[in-house]
Amino acid sequence: MDSSIKSLGDRIKAFRKRLDLTQKDLAIQMGFNSPETISQIERGDRELKAWELVQLAKLLSTNLNDLLSIEGFQEKPIVLWRESPETEKEIKELKFIKHCEDYAMLEELSGSRTSGQFPQKKVSPDDVSYEMARRLASEIRREFNLGDRPARELMKILEEGFGVKIWYFEMEEGSAASTIGPFGPAILMNLNEAPWRRNYNFAHEIFHLITWNSLPPSLIKKEPDLWDKLEKIANVFASCILLPSDVVRIEFEKNIDKDSIAYIDLIGIARKFDVSTEALLFRLLNLKLLDKNTVSTILEDQLFREIDRSTMAPRWWRPPKFPERFVRLAFVAYKKGRLSKAKLAEMLDTSLIDLPKTLQEYGHKDREGYDAEVRVT
Repeated sequence: MDSSIKSLGDRIKAFRKRLDLTQKDLAIQMGFNSPETISQIERGDRELKAWELVQLAKLLSTNLNDLLSIEGFQEKPIVLWRESPETEKEIKELKFIKHCEDYAMLEELSGSRTSGQFPQKKVSPDDVSYEMARRLASEIRREFNLGDRPARELMKILEEGFGVKIWYFEMEEGSAASTIGPFGPAILMNLNEAPWRRNYNFAHEIFHLITWNSLPPSLIKKEPDLWDKLEKIANVFASCILLPSDVVRIEFEKNIDKDSIAYIDLIGIARKFDVSTEALLFRLLNLKLLDKNTVSTILEDQLFREIDRSTMAPRWWRPPKFPERFVRLAFVAYKKGRLSKAKLAEMLDTSLIDLPKTLQEYGHKDREGYDAEVRVT
């Protein structure tokens, strides 16, 4: 038996088990008539055709180089979930990491790595507190230059300024997640959540990313009490990032009329900051602009809920399938001759026939002239 074929079979088996797939599952996805075919491949009794290798790599959420590597696969970066999905968690994580690896590769091929160094804050587990969260939020607002409406700038600054890889997956369960790997920091979002919920999740995950080295996942996952505490701290951090106290106070006070504020005005403030009304009300409570009983009464009022819902639809934003920066980098790498047209289509999950249409959806047209140059003196 060829040892290299047996070694490949072992790696395929390892990748399959990491995804918790049976031989039957993989056989069905590959279009094989029997799981015995997968068994033969894993034993090294059957050679693989080129197209089968490519398809297997895709189904196993890896790339061809890793599948063929004699070194096997490395431990994947830890993914921290705000709310972990109950099904296919491993598959989602591997897909997320694979996308991030592709993203980093495109940065290299296009020559477009960001210059900003994503900040790491020194934090001791003993120093974790709400005051620390407020202090870190103030620092990040200043360093990221977020302005008075942070949610509007946050995603752009993360992607363009610091090269944070942001992906949206359509998930029936589970919320945001974050990780840091060889590709840099990354955030995974649930596409099905409301825009203001996603904004809050962005800010929440920033806390985990800026404290990643000081409070590593390997530590906090072993200490459930610390993890629960950090999640609460991250929520405070997110509120302080998205709802700056001085600006919120001004907006609130200018809407007061005869010692009262209308429901529609409260909802209007939440929409201005692109956060949920719940997030705004709890921030107002924290700032002592509303008391606990008032906040509870508002949240329990059906009329308030109806008015709130009526203002949601016009502001509902659904992100595209791929990050716009990812598509732009792929297109630039292709036009520079560093990415084949077939590989470009593969990375954008489309066919060569549909590639022009897919590119146009993101504002790119495959035409002559992109390689034009000017002489620099």
